[in-house]
Amino acid sequence: MSIDNKMTYQEVDFLLPAQRFNIQFSYVSQKGLPFIREFVLRLIHLAPMSKSQISIYFGLSRLETEEAVSDLVQRGELTLSEDGRIMLTSLSQGYFTDLGETPQLSAVLDSGASLSFDLASFSCFSNQNINDGWRNGVSLSVENNNTSKSEKLVEKHFQHQFNQILDNGFLPKSMSQETKERPYVYTVNAVNKLRDFPLRLTTKFKIGMDGTAVERDDFDQLSNSELVHNLIATQLSEVQRPPNTLAIMQSMMLVGDEETLKVFDPKTNSVNPRFIEDLQLLEEHNGSVRATFVGQIYSQENWDRLQATLAPILVSRINAKSDDMSGGSFTWIAPSDPFWGKSDKLLVALSDLITKASTKDKSLYKPTLYVPLSGPEDNRTANSWKHELKNYSSSAKGLIEGFLDGNVEVLHLADELIVVIYHFSLPETLPVTMPMGFISTDKATITKVGRMIREYIDGSASFDKPNDCGYLSNAGRK
Repeated sequence: MSIDNKMTYQEVDFLLPAQRFNIQFSYVSQKGLPFIREFVLRLIHLAPMSKSQISIYFGLSRLETEEAVSDLVQRGELTLSEDGRIMLTSLSQGYFTDLGETPQLSAVLDSGASLSFDLASFSCFSNQNINDGWRNGVSLSVENNNTSKSEKLVEKHFQHQFNQILDNGFLPKSMSQETKERPYVYTVNAVNKLRDFPLRLTTKFKIGMDGTAVERDDFDQLSNSELVHNLIATQLSEVQRPPNTLAIMQSMMLVGDEETLKVFDPKTNSVNPRFIEDLQLLEEHNGSVRATFVGQIYSQENWDRLQATLAPILVSRINAKSDDMSGGSFTWIAPSDPFWGKSDKLLVALSDLITKASTKDKSLYKPTLYVPLSGPEDNRTANSWKHELKNYSSSAKGLIEGFLDGNVEVLHLADELIVVIYHFSLPETLPVTMPMGFISTDKATITKVGRMIREYIDGSASFDKPNDCGYLSNAGRK
């Protein structure tokens, strides 16, 4: 549990439609005046004066005074009063906001910028938040009107958010360095869409001490998070699965996992965060070969925990004198969970797993990720997985879904390590699935679950339909 008594149980990236625009605009800048011009106007702003008084005050010659005054008269900033004294015109009066203040001259200047806006709240955000595509996340939908009329809508929102956009440093630096006075938009000359892309919004789902969901945090990039939270709620309602606690408990019995059953409150039959903490403390205190965790295995904290367990195993293999270069299999079976892989952290974990599979001289293990397909002819899902897994799809195979009812994820390094993750669907209390499981180096558990994995992968859904559908790279090929 964190210090605020909330436990993060799931992390999902939501992909919000966004666009980048080239915006050309004119703005009003309040600039100061040249030295002599400024102080002549400031002096006369105090009271109308004669040329001789101006000459005496500044220590100018008659000719210098004549040139200075003539220049200001030609600019329309000075004129003669009825008594022959020099006074300000209505134009130069507008340079001053108060008596004794420095005069500021308004200038209309042209500028432009490449700016990004989301298509829900039309918040302007940093171009650095742009990633490489629509993968590893849950895509959100916005109103068609927001997309079709985005240039017109962005023109309005750019003017409305101008000060904030300037303060965030998204506009040319010269605009904020020119003057102490804040510039403002004079007119927007053109708005042209450059490209479409997703804004990735990483969302942490948390539960309180009572096991119920807590309100999600607002997004720093957005000026109106409520709009997007509503889009997220709509999308989640469309992909929610029915409760599966009973089926998972049956899977626990098959795995021989009595420990995870202890985190369920018998009164409510739901997960109790206090029980999870107690189990983790007990494991740590007893130096257990098992470590319980909550959340996706590829989350930063859990992946670090897995790597800490894996490290001494790999060191031992590197130092081994054996001539066997196969290293054994490292099998990862993904669950049939709509939220699995919906984070760019999955690709980071896959990269790490594949990179550590071998050294210059030795193969330490052969990693294979199995992802769920409805069958060997399910090319549409296979191609979708290839897109999601990017460059790592060459290490992925399709597997007919159904291993432990699709509710359980496993990672198995032959003879060395097992990770079991249960993906709980509790739609009445939690908006997304709750992954929870354990890492173990217990030989009996490794052997037992390893046998279950092998039997399923080598088995068949029917006589001519093996569960192992082969590498995703071969999907669609005859």
